[in-house]
Amino acid sequence: MPNSDTDRYAYGLRVRGLDHVVELAPAGPPDGRPTVAIRSDPTGTPPQPGGPDERRCVRMLADGRWMSVDRDRARATLYGPTPAPDLLAHPYLAAVATIVNRWSSRETFHAGAFVGGGRAWAVLGARTAGKSSLLAVLAADGVPVLADDALITDGRYAFAGPRCLDLREPVPGIDLAPLPARYATRLRVALPPVADRLPLGGWFFLRWGGESAAVPVAPTDLLARLAALRTWPALSSDPAVLLALSALPAWDLVRPKEWAAVEMTRRLLDRALATPVGVPS
Repeated sequence: MPNSDTDRYAYGLRVRGLDHVVELAPAGPPDGRPTVAIRSDPTGTPPQPGGPDERRCVRMLADGRWMSVDRDRARATLYGPTPAPDLLAHPYLAAVATIVNRWSSRETFHAGAFVGGGRAWAVLGARTAGKSSLLAVLAADGVPVLADDALITDGRYAFAGPRCLDLREPVPGIDLAPLPARYATRLRVALPPVADRLPLGGWFFLRWGGESAAVPVAPTDLLARLAALRTWPALSSDPAVLLALSALPAWDLVRPKEWAAVEMTRRLLDRALATPVGVPS
């Protein structure tokens, strides 16, 4: 990866060393946000696996590459062949951001988020629950998408991810001009610029079912769900952040597993967002 001192912005972090990754927005003046430099070491030997702890985390990623994140040096190192820029935008940056943000007392989830009424609304679900395809439908309708695969929040704000959205397959009926990415295993849709953070409004849990419905989730149930759905649960969490997140409104969004149900899903989202339920000011 090219050496550079120019900062980029994603996931609530100032990221250094990724000038060549077009999906990352340039960062503004220094603002006190956590900073991490990302580098590749094609020939080095990874440190011994350990942690995670509060100073260093070493772990194997899904593709067999090793990653080491050093808190004191504010540096993440990827061991193995130098990754292509599209892989750095996603998924590698999300892995780094999860660790650094958890060290900064933020919470992290495998989730996306869209913007409605000036707030970010999280979309969670199993890996094949249709999160990205729903976000793609919203993006095609001009709804801003804040993040696709990793949601970072400090309990009040949700932070923007890279300006891209990855699909496993095309979404019928929409034209977003996707390009192959991640060894041609995904279709990548470019997203327009968005605010680097927005107040988090609430949660939508996606699941497949026979009939479309948006069912409110009780706060006590929500806290248990969020605690269980944190990314990399071995990393420590701030209980105060989880409690703040569980005070937000939430719905189970159930819909049939067929493309014809997309419009009904949109109407359910709009109806839920129009319901005056305790969104903090």
